[in-house]
Amino acid sequence: MLATNDQSGKQFIQTPGPNPTQCSQKICGLALPNLHTSHSERSFGTVEKQLGICGVSDRVIEIGLSICRSGRCLHSCQWEAIMLKTVYLSLLMPGLLVAAGNGSAQYVCIERLSERVLLAYWLGTGRCNLTAIQSQKGLVVIDTEISPRVMMPIKRRIEEVFGRDDWAYVINTHAHIHHTGGNNLFKGATVVGHNNLPQDMEWLIRKQTDPDWERKDLNRTAQTLRNLRAVLPRVAGNRADAMRIRGEIKFWQLHMQDIREGYEVVKPSLTFADRHTLDLGDLRLELVFFGKGHSISDILIYIPQEKLLVTGAIVYQRARLPEIGEQSTLHDVHRFITVLDSFLGKGVQIDRVVPSHSPPLRQRDLLPVRQYYQKMLTGVLAARQEGLTLSQVTERFALRTSFPGFREPQPGQWDYGMQQRNIRNLWRILNEEQPQAERKED
Repeated sequence: MLATNDQSGKQFIQTPGPNPTQCSQKICGLALPNLHTSHSERSFGTVEKQLGICGVSDRVIEIGLSICRSGRCLHSCQWEAIMLKTVYLSLLMPGLLVAAGNGSAQYVCIERLSERVLLAYWLGTGRCNLTAIQSQKGLVVIDTEISPRVMMPIKRRIEEVFGRDDWAYVINTHAHIHHTGGNNLFKGATVVGHNNLPQDMEWLIRKQTDPDWERKDLNRTAQTLRNLRAVLPRVAGNRADAMRIRGEIKFWQLHMQDIREGYEVVKPSLTFADRHTLDLGDLRLELVFFGKGHSISDILIYIPQEKLLVTGAIVYQRARLPEIGEQSTLHDVHRFITVLDSFLGKGVQIDRVVPSHSPPLRQRDLLPVRQYYQKMLTGVLAARQEGLTLSQVTERFALRTSFPGFREPQPGQWDYGMQQRNIRNLWRILNEEQPQAERKED
């Protein structure tokens, strides 16, 4: 381990990895009258992507929206995108098993998928699924939340439900926020991820050692807490809604402690390039690299004995737009399609698809994502050969007209403007790589 002190004298520990070689669901909106969204010309999602922390908006993209009464805001907003992201969503989810108690445990939700598999997540205005599996060779968890203090009560609850604590593996689907922050709690377990994951996790160290980054992180979290506390009195008459807001407040309070004190960053000790299988005795976990899209380390995990596919942020939510990233190549885009095809085949049995940020989906929900990538690749390539400009291509493939099955992200959400970015990235990829391929053919 490598002990490091930042300029404030705070110490954290980096554990180096290898060299890179619910039951029925009902969604109920929370009515909050006189709320409005404020945003600047450049969306907070763009900043998030630059920082490598796009998952922050999976819970709240700064729930610092201006709460207005009679048109007057109670406070001014400093952040670039200030809105309540999912207080309007996922507020009633029957079938949850919420641990009793007055502390953090009461905000940990468990959904039992089978005798061997459960989903755990924090009760709040957003949802990040952590998949836990029990097997003959020990327990496995897929993703570990935002930071250790948030992950600890979840870990304990999983151990209570399974009646054991013999953790064998921690698997990270990628390195964005909510997915690797609690790795350090699983002493003795093997942390597994893609070859790119160690590099992808570097931001977790930088955010603790860069004083400016830490200050902004603390300020943003403090603003989130202020806005949540302002919302709480307005939902006091609804027990379920108030419980979720209190859960979100507790979440950010715990995370703020971790920001202030620092925490150990544990990188994977087992990585792979393409595919890797974990033999757990009675179960087999098949890990597949998706390609560089949402991040540079995205993987899926297939458990054939459970007919279960965990997609991380690749299939984010139903009707949520897929991603072609800044670091994507033409090979990656082709790989997206190939990997999705491998899970859509008739011989592949998948009853549940577990995304990062919504209740479980079905195998058929993979198809629109696959079709999106294929239509984009074929269509933009054809438009380029027609001699169209980037502006014309952007107009031709506008989300509402070309892909009506996907939701239009709202200003302030991290994926606002995603379709324009996807088109721009694919245009760049084809301009850079297609001429090389054409020259080789000549």
